[in-house]
Amino acid sequence: MLLLIFLLLIPLFWLAGFLLATDFSVPSSKLRPFHRILVIFPHADDEVISCGGFLHHVARSGCAVTLAFLTRGERGTPDATLSPGLKAIREREARTASTILGISTLLQQDFGDAMLHEKRQELTAFLDTLIQQERPDLLITYDLAGFYGHPDHITCSEIITELQKSRFRAIPLWYVTFPQKVLARVRLPEHLVTDLYAPEKRALPTHKIFIGSSVFPKIRAWSTYKSQRFSFTKGIGKFLPLRFFLSMMLFEYFAEAR
Repeated sequence: MLLLIFLLLIPLFWLAGFLLATDFSVPSSKLRPFHRILVIFPHADDEVISCGGFLHHVARSGCAVTLAFLTRGERGTPDATLSPGLKAIREREARTASTILGISTLLQQDFGDAMLHEKRQELTAFLDTLIQQERPDLLITYDLAGFYGHPDHITCSEIITELQKSRFRAIPLWYVTFPQKVLARVRLPEHLVTDLYAPEKRALPTHKIFIGSSVFPKIRAWSTYKSQRFSFTKGIGKFLPLRFFLSMMLFEYFAEAR
């Protein structure tokens, strides 16, 4: 009898979680056809939680998705200390996750984890060339706050935003984001903060996209990033199984840059 009650409570708990996780004030957007999408993030795993379901969905429909990581993630440790051995681990994890999501082309650069602000000129030249080569009809990256103020995220966004405004105005730029109630609870550890005004630069979602069954490959892709599991379990993952929590997130959120 207790087992039956428990089994009945699971879908009710999931439904409650879905309702809490979904911001119904953000308009839903029908997925318009894209042919080539260029996604640029500083670190492997940035893509999965933010837009992994969307990437799988468009790739399944025939869109060519190029995913570029700007670093090898050697500081992806609990206290952000340097761990050169992480490079090879995170590269393998990224390749596996990209295969699951149906990514057409994976590019893994090595501009230095937590060093992007020192490589701005070199990085700008690389991204300018990459956008010209890929000729995408959509660009995706972090917003100018870097989601939660991470310096690499901010530098990446600033460069791409400036390139889009100055050289690639015809290409839409979407910032990955989350519902406002989620953003309000996310903070970078104080010792890593370099921009005190980052929260003021956050882009609130302009639209959300239903990812449906693509949530399952998104969960599988995130599960490949075993080296980064600690970064998620610091939050809700302490209390809920990772897969169960992610299954509630049937929408992904974006802010279109103006």
